[in-house]
Amino acid sequence: MDKCGDGSGLVRSARDFFLDFCAHAQGDGLRAAVLILLGAGAEGVGLALLVPLLDLVTGDGRHGWTAALTDWLPWPQTVDRQARLVPLLACFALLVGLRALVLWHRDVLLARLRIGFVERQRTRLVARLVAAPWTTLSALPHARINHLLSSDIILTGACAHFMLQGAAALFLLLAQWGLACLFSLPLAVITGVLLAGASLALAPQLARSRELGREVADANLHLAGSGAQFLGGLKLAMSQNLQQRFADEFNETLARLMGRQVVLAREQSRAQLAFTTLASLAGAAAIMVGVWGLEVPPSVLIVFVLLLARMSAPAAQLLQGAQQVANFLPSYEKIRALEAELAGGDPPPAEARAAAWPGPWDIRFAGVSYRHPGGGRGVFALDLTLAAGGFVGVTGASGAGKTTFADLAVGLTAPDAGTITVGGSVLAGAVRRRWAAAIAYAPQETFLFHDSIRANLAWASPAATEAEMREALHLAGAAALVARLERGLDAVVGEKGGLLSGGERQRLALARALLRRPPLLVLDESTSAIDIAGERALLDRLAALPWRPTIVLVAHRRESLALCDRVLEFADGRLVADHAVQAPAQRVR
Repeated sequence: MDKCGDGSGLVRSARDFFLDFCAHAQGDGLRAAVLILLGAGAEGVGLALLVPLLDLVTGDGRHGWTAALTDWLPWPQTVDRQARLVPLLACFALLVGLRALVLWHRDVLLARLRIGFVERQRTRLVARLVAAPWTTLSALPHARINHLLSSDIILTGACAHFMLQGAAALFLLLAQWGLACLFSLPLAVITGVLLAGASLALAPQLARSRELGREVADANLHLAGSGAQFLGGLKLAMSQNLQQRFADEFNETLARLMGRQVVLAREQSRAQLAFTTLASLAGAAAIMVGVWGLEVPPSVLIVFVLLLARMSAPAAQLLQGAQQVANFLPSYEKIRALEAELAGGDPPPAEARAAAWPGPWDIRFAGVSYRHPGGGRGVFALDLTLAAGGFVGVTGASGAGKTTFADLAVGLTAPDAGTITVGGSVLAGAVRRRWAAAIAYAPQETFLFHDSIRANLAWASPAATEAEMREALHLAGAAALVARLERGLDAVVGEKGGLLSGGERQRLALARALLRRPPLLVLDESTSAIDIAGERALLDRLAALPWRPTIVLVAHRRESLALCDRVLEFADGRLVADHAVQAPAQRVR
């Protein structure tokens, strides 16, 4: 992390942000720059017209460059000044109208660029997430991902907004200063030097704003994590009267966040006050020089004073924009940091997601070893073959390697050594993606949307018909559940299926898996909440399927394993037993 006094990190981060935005903007960015320049130029020309207008109002308008401007207009020199004032006023009004039209187009285009940039960040991050290996994703806190996809993305959009706003203010400020040079070059130079000095004096505040922005972003993330933990553990906490601990931790984090936000607001207000004071002193000094040292004409001096007053708004806006960009850059940095962590994934092409797996194949593990990142658990030196259509039980103590074996079989994790083949093809790259698109995996922790039963079933098989859904529900033993619900398939199951019992949730998850008609069905403790009699009936129906998949059942209960054709026992990451329970021909069909 860069220290708050080191501006090099701020410069690098701002440069990366700017280049990323330019890569998104492309042609629209050039059009926006042209509109910003036109708006700033129209502002400058409008102010320039004030000089001849003032000369005509306060004098005869027949001296200096005012006379040169009015002489080319098509009127006789005998025309009085009131008559000459009319076309100038008409030009001024037309210019104001044109500038308003330019600014309208500019603001619409800038808004489209900003919104598009935010959505580009979101879609790019989601693409990296879905392409990342499971071992990487499983180590990421959900609160971090949710916060990045919501709060940090929004703050990145705010960063883009203030950058564009600052760019418009900078162009306007330069146009106004260029106009001031036309009126009085010495006064403009003096003013420019003094304002530049004031800006440089406040530059360290930008690094401070970035550091405070990072602290606020971290506190917001901690707050999001606390909220997620509170909701996730609410039932357990309330059952033991421990909910106040969650509230105390949440309030403590909230107090730290509010403190950082107050400090940030104080720093930004202090910088604004300092800049306004220094800018006012610079303007006063320039005017004093113009009055007593350079003897600037009254009309020019009046317009110059007006220019200084007009310059104060874009100058303050530029400072505010720089502060806000520095403040919000940490959110962008966090997004890019996660993208870097997830780099290297290979997103599945559309055709791989839709491809069917051509027929049943044996699954072969040859010298397979895998160790979890950061730990010693895994599976080691595994050599075995899962025959197509087999019913294989997997057992062992907690941490023995059962789930790791299942994850390797479905392709969630890739082995560190050895190979896994399906029908002779190595389970990697396009083969792995096609395999994942075909198989079904039902984990112990059931995942259900806060949506209808129909929507939950269709998630993995969007083309499934209602008849196919009801058949899958029957196979999973969930048909009676749907029948007794008032809305049937359209009944909502609640957040994570909270309106259902554990066994009912598992049956719905199994029905969703069966809808895919997979060549491999992995049940990782996914029947643990179902009573033994119900589980036996369910597994018997699975074993009698006419399109019999290869079934891998991870279980602890002996009653469950007794229904398998073959049982694999793991201990300390190694296969210590592999024996047949009964011949496949003896099973009920």
